[in-house]
Amino acid sequence: MASPNRIMELSSLIAKETEKLNDFFVKNNLPTPSLDVDALWLLPIPADAADLEASRQAIVEACSELQDLMTGPKNLLRFKWTAYASVKAILRFKLDSSFPVGESTSFEAMSKFSGLNVVNVRRIVRHAIINHHWFREDAPGVITHSALTAILATDPVMRNSMIVELDEFWPAAVKMADAMEKWPNSEESNETGFSLSNNSNKNMYEIFAGNPERGERFGAYFSREDEPGRMLLDNYPWGSHETIIDVGGSHGSVAIEIAKKFSKVKCIVQDLADTAAEGASRLPAELQDRQPVTADVYYFRSIFHNWADKYCIKILQNLIPALKKGAKIVVHERILPGLANLSTDHKRRVINLDVGMQQLLNAKQREMHEWSELFQQADPRFKYLGAHRPDGAIRWIIVAEWQG
Repeated sequence: MASPNRIMELSSLIAKETEKLNDFFVKNNLPTPSLDVDALWLLPIPADAADLEASRQAIVEACSELQDLMTGPKNLLRFKWTAYASVKAILRFKLDSSFPVGESTSFEAMSKFSGLNVVNVRRIVRHAIINHHWFREDAPGVITHSALTAILATDPVMRNSMIVELDEFWPAAVKMADAMEKWPNSEESNETGFSLSNNSNKNMYEIFAGNPERGERFGAYFSREDEPGRMLLDNYPWGSHETIIDVGGSHGSVAIEIAKKFSKVKCIVQDLADTAAEGASRLPAELQDRQPVTADVYYFRSIFHNWADKYCIKILQNLIPALKKGAKIVVHERILPGLANLSTDHKRRVINLDVGMQQLLNAKQREMHEWSELFQQADPRFKYLGAHRPDGAIRWIIVAEWQG
């Protein structure tokens, strides 16, 4: 229950932490945050300034809580059922790319560019302005870019990410409850909201394999770096091993970084045969049909969260014919947080991803205790060695050893 003075506590916290950040910006002649077209894309907080990042996170969380409190319980129940309708339409008809950054346009010009009538363009753009800060209309009918649409117009990776999330993930979310009702407690990857939204009995990867354009977009979605490579390279003793297999390693980006830093380590990447061409899949299922390869370490990055428990157990069991005593299994994944050990913002991201994996693949993120249980269910000869999350990282390094 919120304290009687919670709104004043939050207000004071916001003022205190904002002053701290503002002092840093002013002292270092840095621009203060803005959504104007020429704003910095990211806040100018140094990567090693943990105290400033903590202040930023505290402000975001306090603002969110204060907004909720001042909205009130009943109004919080109002569903924003048009929330992303305009965003999806703008991307679909490329309105963000209809005029250069730094220039202005009109509803009529956007209509001519897109083929939509003026009424539809106006309603879509104004909805996006008021709800999402997409575009600006500082004078009636004169449209300019905001920082957000300027990014979309010039950053194809960011634009592609928005398209994938709205065209692929959002429809699956809408159908998730239907899938749960149709296939209660299913662990099958083709009995999902994604399958229903595509009117298919195939899973997401099979659907993408049959549609190369969608598959390419999906693969590009994962080309974004979500944490520095040093988080992995500096927090596991890679140099103490001779051979490492990156299972489901896609284009081998992780293996390349390991090989660059540790010259005596031999790295092997295993994935589906068409991954290099499509860049769309990280499935490790081909292990079932390949000749076993013996290594010191078998590394899995964001693989297990794509599969329900019964298939993760099979993945581990398929390794056994190739394992030598002392071989390590290194899993690089997010772990569902406890109530007190991570920031609320981080908790929200991981919990949201957990639901996202269900709607897409009937897969999941796992809690800490579930990792030791998973290895034991696969084979008691797997010894769970523990997990740790490097400071500033989003993924945990989870390690088990084959004791044969």
